[in-house]
Amino acid sequence: MSDKPQKVKERGVTDFEFLRANLGNLLVLTGSVMFVLLPEYLQAERMEKWEIGLVDGSFWFVSIFVQPWLGPRLDKDGRKIFLCGGSLLMAIAATTYAWLPAELIPMVTARLIHGLGFACYLTASWTWVADYAPSHRVGEMFGVFGISGLLSGTIGPGTAELLVRRFDYDHLFFYGAGVMFVGWIVLLTLRDRRPQVTTKTALPGFFTLLQARGMRGAVLGSIAFGIGIGAIFAFVAPYLATIKVEGVGPLFACTTLASGASRILAGKMTDRLGPGRLVAPSLFMLAVGTAGLAQVEGASGSSMIPILVLSGLAAGLGYGIVYPALNALAICRLSPAVRGRGLSLITASIDCGSTSGAAVAGFLIHSFGFPNGFRSIALLVVGLSVAFWLAERNQSEKCEIS
Repeated sequence: MSDKPQKVKERGVTDFEFLRANLGNLLVLTGSVMFVLLPEYLQAERMEKWEIGLVDGSFWFVSIFVQPWLGPRLDKDGRKIFLCGGSLLMAIAATTYAWLPAELIPMVTARLIHGLGFACYLTASWTWVADYAPSHRVGEMFGVFGISGLLSGTIGPGTAELLVRRFDYDHLFFYGAGVMFVGWIVLLTLRDRRPQVTTKTALPGFFTLLQARGMRGAVLGSIAFGIGIGAIFAFVAPYLATIKVEGVGPLFACTTLASGASRILAGKMTDRLGPGRLVAPSLFMLAVGTAGLAQVEGASGSSMIPILVLSGLAAGLGYGIVYPALNALAICRLSPAVRGRGLSLITASIDCGSTSGAAVAGFLIHSFGFPNGFRSIALLVVGLSVAFWLAERNQSEKCEIS
């Protein structure tokens, strides 16, 4: 028998279990992103713009309250119960849109339930990847895992438009729910992962982490990111329907292509340069894409689609870099024992921004029109990206919180 130590194979992006996690993520998020046409449905049913903003904002709003509870439970109970439970709840909630009246209270209730499932699923999935990835490859594996989610941005909206144009919205609701259910079945095959806690000291709570100096920049960046995507997801479909442009599918396809092209490279850059250096520039690109949407309405017929494509590419570049960078920024400052809490804080901050972005955009658009609403959101994202840069100027990338 050889006395040489056995070399343990390092987990990587081609491992079968990681590939199954990506497949499950692709299916769940494809089904979920198909509901980007829900605001268009509500507009067709004569719902006011401010009501649409509240309905879509409620999807993100519930996460703000569930995350302080979810983070400690992830660290104590493991990831799989919330990974699978959240995706199943999303599938169940999605079917209710076909039966509920298009009125404020019923739709807000359905979106709250859908958002609860999404909050549990999303936080658990990124925490699972953080546990699975070797410490020196977290950024890279975050980037690769994010591509499966970004592909949903190509498949979901285009499929949703096809279903609605050929059939009706009920087909969209049931098809989206079915895709999420298949994703739930795939996720059931994953093994659970949880940290091995060796310390006997009390772990910091959600609100303690919120006040930690090392997390301030990550929280500000997450809120800025959420505001941008909240406004885009809530109002891009009603906006394009209003100006008679069938471009939701192409817009999200461009966003996905740009995000996918940037994400693997961004993951490697995150590991080499540090995630803090990538957040502010990517937020600025997201703001450029949001402001670009405002230019579509006043453009001539031949230039509408090019402007829409360029806006999608700019937003996609920002999206593709900032999300894994924010998660990696939190991971590099957290011990394994509090990863669930830390990523819950990031998710809650993003969803707080998304709720605000959808609601504020709804009121602005109701009062001043779509272009001014998108311009205002873009300015807000730029302002918060400056606040992030100021918070991170003298902050070390490595300042582990445990």
